[in-house]
Amino acid sequence: MSEQQSKTLSKIEEIKISSNRLRGTIAEELDNDLTSFSSDTEQVLKFHGIYNQDNRDVRAERKKAGQDLEHICMIRLALPGGRLTAQQYLLIDSLSDLVGNGSLRVTTRQGIQFHFVTKKNVKQSIKEVNKILITTYAGCGDVVRNVTACPSPHPEIENIGLSELAEAISRRYKPASKAYYEIWLDGEKLETGSENETETIYGDAYLPRKFKIGLTSEDDNCIDVLSCDLALVLSKTDHQKIKIFVGGGLGRAHADDTTKALLAQPLTHITRDQLFPVIDGIIGIQRDNGDRFDRSHARFKYLVEQWGTQKILEELEKRVGFALPALDEFHFGASEDHLGWTEQSDHKFSYGVKVPSGRIIDTTSAKYRSAIREIASRFSASIRFTAKEDVILSDIELAQKEQVLEILERHEVPVPDAYTPVSRHAFACPALPTCGLALAESERFLPTLLEQLDDATAELGLQDLDIELRMTGCPNGCARPYLGEIGIVGRSKKSYDIYLGADKFGNRLGEIYATDVVNDSLVDALKPILSLYAKEAEPVEGFGDFCNRVGIDELRKYAPEPRRRKLNVS
Repeated sequence: MSEQQSKTLSKIEEIKISSNRLRGTIAEELDNDLTSFSSDTEQVLKFHGIYNQDNRDVRAERKKAGQDLEHICMIRLALPGGRLTAQQYLLIDSLSDLVGNGSLRVTTRQGIQFHFVTKKNVKQSIKEVNKILITTYAGCGDVVRNVTACPSPHPEIENIGLSELAEAISRRYKPASKAYYEIWLDGEKLETGSENETETIYGDAYLPRKFKIGLTSEDDNCIDVLSCDLALVLSKTDHQKIKIFVGGGLGRAHADDTTKALLAQPLTHITRDQLFPVIDGIIGIQRDNGDRFDRSHARFKYLVEQWGTQKILEELEKRVGFALPALDEFHFGASEDHLGWTEQSDHKFSYGVKVPSGRIIDTTSAKYRSAIREIASRFSASIRFTAKEDVILSDIELAQKEQVLEILERHEVPVPDAYTPVSRHAFACPALPTCGLALAESERFLPTLLEQLDDATAELGLQDLDIELRMTGCPNGCARPYLGEIGIVGRSKKSYDIYLGADKFGNRLGEIYATDVVNDSLVDALKPILSLYAKEAEPVEGFGDFCNRVGIDELRKYAPEPRRRKLNVS
């Protein structure tokens, strides 16, 4: 860390450095009678996979009544490649009633979140999941987050070994601190400064911001790998060859035009035996040079943008000690949803279930949680989560296929083809009422938006049009809206920005088409573009490609005028 940086560290950097290797005062605060954690402890808790939140549905009501907020926690399980055994899944399912709100939430990075966990239940939750060899450690925080990997059950993808590689990467980059085991698992305390806790990869202040790593094959960008800080792309024909891309990240802020969504850029190609030295070197570059005094510019993407890939490559060569060739441009040609049946090896099968916005719950219309639980229990089906928030039921015997479909039908879980094309591929972030950053609804509003959009496309004769729509409640972009052909991004309590022009395969970002559109006018704002597409699209031209070809400046001619907000005059 430079002398200049040490003089201007952000408050969170100071908290990390003084946290006694991620201990802070967590243990003491778990024993007090308060219903929430202190603000400093909130920052340390993130490294342990925990976010301190409150129920925003009742925030205003409770404040008006002079009551304290309804404090809750979100706990995030780190699942490399999004895989669970049947036994693991069933225990997690049971915990959702014991400590959560009766639902499991699949994340866009293939993890699982418990929502509405009270402070008094946090330790029990973490203890229970660790019994089945699952951890929440580094589910959040300024370290390598959960490692994503294409979950395809197809034998050609399985043979690449993406899951095993994701596990190996995840193990290597967990923090060395034993704080997690001491606090949550009652492990024996170690002396402060013990060599066993030396953070040789992260250093005393860990990374400037979160660091995301994703793995996929050249033939399927289902995880939007270029949205990661570090993207690893493997060949199906030569399993030893890995393409390296750096500097992806989608978070931005409405009020700061210097923040932006960026895709990872091609850097180099390597062999598998070079992988860990290269990852160590890339993380080291970010650790030593990332912005530690302005967190809004602390992601690796801004360093890559500032330096350029050539300088990054030169610095990386110095650190690894061997030459690295530059990587040519590369574009994905597919992004599968992995829904429906897929034949695995050994005459087994997988079935991908569409789970609206990843919320595994029993509702009056469909009992997703009961259906998945029964299939996992009866057939020992292992579970995989996709980066589009859906569930793959794996390792099903040929003789069990009809029974699986019967269970899904009995619980009224729709088959993938029952969805309209727009609804099949749409997903959203949780947003309200749990996320503290949400500016608008997302998961809860998406069904209404999709119903309106389905009606509009049907009116135009576009009911079979396959458009990928993503929605978020704020510009941080957890559901990757800037990579959706239609991206809806929350701007205020009841308004959103609309992005258009991304391609289906994660190679191109969308651009802003309309700003500050009220929620009940979103589809009206899209209708002129859909109508234009119906009239002028070339044969087999996707909606995003059409928008990109026509150009955002031309499309903006059809956009609604931004709302005129009333100013408060004192």
